[in-house]
Amino acid sequence: MEWLIFAHGDCDGVCAASIVLAAKKDAKVVFTNPAGLLSELRSVEAGSIVILDVALTPKHRDEIASEFKRLGAKHEVVYLDHHPLPQGLSISKLPVKTLKGVRDACSSELAYTFFKDDLEPEMSRVAIYGAIGDYSDDTPGVRRMLEKWDKRELYLEAGILVAALEGVRKTDFGFKRSLVNYLSENRLPSADRSLVEIALRESERDEEMRRVVKSLVKTHGNVSYVVNVDWSLGKAATYARAYGETIVGVAADEQGENIDLSVRSIGLSSLHRITSSVAGMLGGIGGGHANAAGARIPRGKLLEFIEMLDEKLAKI
Repeated sequence: MEWLIFAHGDCDGVCAASIVLAAKKDAKVVFTNPAGLLSELRSVEAGSIVILDVALTPKHRDEIASEFKRLGAKHEVVYLDHHPLPQGLSISKLPVKTLKGVRDACSSELAYTFFKDDLEPEMSRVAIYGAIGDYSDDTPGVRRMLEKWDKRELYLEAGILVAALEGVRKTDFGFKRSLVNYLSENRLPSADRSLVEIALRESERDEEMRRVVKSLVKTHGNVSYVVNVDWSLGKAATYARAYGETIVGVAADEQGENIDLSVRSIGLSSLHRITSSVAGMLGGIGGGHANAAGARIPRGKLLEFIEMLDEKLAKI
């Protein structure tokens, strides 16, 4: 049976895809995101699919559920994700196979657990890389996996992997597919010298870009933000928050008719819902986690987004 893997392109998504590819050797890997998932599902005519680390957006909630029903009528649909579901949607009511992990269990951990019977036990370290990269390495499942490894070695490998992924273009899917193939064979990131060199260059660049963010950051109430910084959006948002000394940091990247946003916070429990709500009111989409979210909004709407986000934060 032919399998199709839809995965997010960050460390967790890449590691989760590698785990599934190790279990389903002939699977095809496609990288996508919450904004593109619906169109990707609509393009599938036949075959079983696995969706990894791709949140379901409120805007496309019902249409995606309908696609799950269409695809699940004849084929297997597996959905392994750890983002909060849109309000009004229950995973138990979706026509998919899934695994409800403990809170904060990342998609790599879920994928390893779900496909464990088809995997070599040592693939657990790939799951650990993904967990470290997604700040989800303190779950009971990951702690049990770490008992069988010297975790110092695995944190080094995960660091190389994260830095290398952030050192290439977000849309360099060829690089990411080759990395999925490489990791599916349980090969060490440190054993690939080109990967190490990319990671080292990115580490050096991080020092420079932190200073750039510090010089460009602007604040509006509870929100600090930077625009069009040629760096990881997540890192830029994190340091915007830190240097702006606010609760929330936002990094914006203007691309064509849209603006891609990364939003980072501390001490919140509903950043994903706030981000989704504000983006939706501006004709965009958003979602994510309690303290880390993302969105895509129409170009020209950034200052409105910042102002509306600040208004929401002021109420809580």
